[in-house]
Amino acid sequence: MEVHHAHHPTHKKNWKEYITEFLMLFFAVTLGFFAENAREVYIESHREKEYMHTMVQDLKEDTIRINESIDQSSIKASAMDSLVRNIYATPYTDSSLRVMYYLFRKYMASGTSVSFSQRTINQLINSGNLRLIKNISISDSIVLYDINTQKILEQYTIYHDQYQQKAREISNRIFDSYYLLNYTRGNANGLLKTNVKLKLMQNDEKLLKEYANIVYGGKGILNAYVTMLKKQKNRGINMIEILTKEYGLE
Repeated sequence: MEVHHAHHPTHKKNWKEYITEFLMLFFAVTLGFFAENAREVYIESHREKEYMHTMVQDLKEDTIRINESIDQSSIKASAMDSLVRNIYATPYTDSSLRVMYYLFRKYMASGTSVSFSQRTINQLINSGNLRLIKNISISDSIVLYDINTQKILEQYTIYHDQYQQKAREISNRIFDSYYLLNYTRGNANGLLKTNVKLKLMQNDEKLLKEYANIVYGGKGILNAYVTMLKKQKNRGINMIEILTKEYGLE
């Protein structure tokens, strides 16, 4: 018995079919490309907004801390000025010595530096994600804010290392800690009321003038620090307003 096999004639495609298949493949690849690109744009836009949200939070925290430092530093600078004036107001009386001990105890060892919230700025700059910010003026303002943050930190370091530390070393030869044992910065007012007769460890004019000079120099550096903080505060407030409006943040 003979078996007949079916014949499947090969279909030859004409040029129109080739073009159609090519176009279908081309459009499929193109659509896939645009879909992937749109997805990346969406992800980056979402990340950009998240960064700006945390940036605003950081700036608000900075503003609070800057205000505190401005107040504390301004008060301290005023106290330093009073201390210098009292040092030069010779001869000393019981009252003037109490004022000197009070100013020394309450203000000279206090720290007034700002701890800036740098988490978002560091992430943006160190990871290269600053590129996500499409508005160039906003990215520039963030970089400028960071630059001035570093300048402010450097300014306070100068005050602390070159003036406060030096003043502390000299003060150890002037003020007698015996009279300070019962007093902290919180209750230093008691030194103004004490009936104990206070004395300086050394009443050497040259040493006292050296101390006055270093305190006076530190006051100038601290006042410059306050000026820098006020400008940084204004930058921060302006950035909060711009970012909130630009990104629809609450």
